[in-house]
Amino acid sequence: MSKRTSKNEQQMEFDWDFPSKLEKVVRERRQIQKNVAAGPAKKVQTENEFDLCILLSAGVKKAITESGLSRDHVVDGINVYFGRNHDDADKNEGICRKPITIHMLNNYLSKPAEYPVPAYYLFALHHVTHSLEPARVLVEAEGAKIATGADIRQMALGKLEEHIVEINRLKKEIKCQR
Repeated sequence: MSKRTSKNEQQMEFDWDFPSKLEKVVRERRQIQKNVAAGPAKKVQTENEFDLCILLSAGVKKAITESGLSRDHVVDGINVYFGRNHDDADKNEGICRKPITIHMLNNYLSKPAEYPVPAYYLFALHHVTHSLEPARVLVEAEGAKIATGADIRQMALGKLEEHIVEINRLKKEIKCQR
């Protein structure tokens, strides 16, 4: 038996996290295959525009909840995003609207049929909450999906793998013809 105490630097150590990493990749690949097989989402059918206001309000609520921010923080973030403050709004120069208040936001979220969320607020809400949930509601209503940067990279890798498989198939075909 050898009593060697030094490690061989060229010897790789076993990555104990490999099985969990492999399971994650397999799970993600199955999810992608399931999504591809399912095809595009179905369009949202509504009876009137009030239903759409409720859907959008629910998307905004979900974005706020998932962000972990209070509604007060969201209001402050929206006002910062648009550069709104009471001083500039009182000057009556027309370059700054009055800041949004917590009461206005609560009305948008709790009474969406009476007070629909103005579309331009979605820009600020996406920025403040770091969530695309309100946009997802709009996009999925037409049967589409939002793709994040990570999703786009995964799709590019999938396309690359398809091309590699096709190239290898053509190589085999050419070699068999010789």
